Amino acid sequence: MTKKYSYLNGKVVLTEKAKISIHDLGVMRGFGVFDSLRSYDGVPFLLDAHISHFHESARLIGLKPPVGKDEIAGIIKNLVKKNGNPDAAVRMVLTGGESDDTVTYNIETPTFFVTVEKIQTYPPEVYKKGVKIISVENERRIPNAKTTDYILMFSLQKLKREKNAFEIIYFSRGRVLEGSTFNFFIFKGNKLITPRDGVFKGETRNFTLSFAREMFKVEEREALIRELKTADEAFLTSTKREIMPVVKIDSLKIGNGKVGENTKRLMAVFRECVDEFVARNRGL
Repeated sequence: MTKKYSYLNGKVVLTEKAKISIHDLGVMRGFGVFDSLRSYDGVPFLLDAHISHFHESARLIGLKPPVGKDEIAGIIKNLVKKNGNPDAAVRMVLTGGESDDTVTYNIETPTFFVTVEKIQTYPPEVYKKGVKIISVENERRIPNAKTTDYILMFSLQKLKREKNAFEIIYFSRGRVLEGSTFNFFIFKGNKLITPRDGVFKGETRNFTLSFAREMFKVEEREALIRELKTADEAFLTSTKREIMPVVKIDSLKIGNGKVGENTKRLMAVFRECVDEFVARNRGL
């Protein structure tokens, strides 16, 4: 069995031996933040942006990573190389650390760990045919922070299976927002629309927007539920899924119910941009 390594509170350890306390506030209270990224051919993708987002999430809930951004980058690069998996899923996690009374914490002694695992991929057919998602009313309390609170997502797993849905998207007060693990976009003609407020602006979302603006008119604004009826295309973005077409929401068919040409163009350019990023950052 191949050995796997993680980073925990200042040390690189065998993953199977990595342990945190049962008194940790991440366990007892779900008090923590995280961020996920992936590596392509050994190169961590959008590493600096993910680390900055991780630090900001921590600040928003009153935590502080015990190491700086440059050191975290070094930890991640070392782990990706040490684990020998060039295409990996990387996760940074920061919790409130140990607490005897489970209600107070010391900002100077958090728990911080980094894991590296094999990336989960999806069959090409998923991208060719698109996926169905369903909607649920919900709005995250601190949308700009990527917290470890995923209670709603797990409580909805049964509903997702019953509806044979790939994922669940949240809406609130007539607005389309995001999924628990993805951002959401629609096309109306050649106009690309994505929610601006009340969502976590993931790095795959931001990266997609960076080149989409050169191809289409882009609007970051409120996306209303009623607009879905007139949307021609839809897709979601996330670290693991990249750009994934959405062809149905609940019982509503998006456009003609097939993956749209604009979405296909974005998917192709995304791949080109990833390849360019990897070539530019290999060896750094």
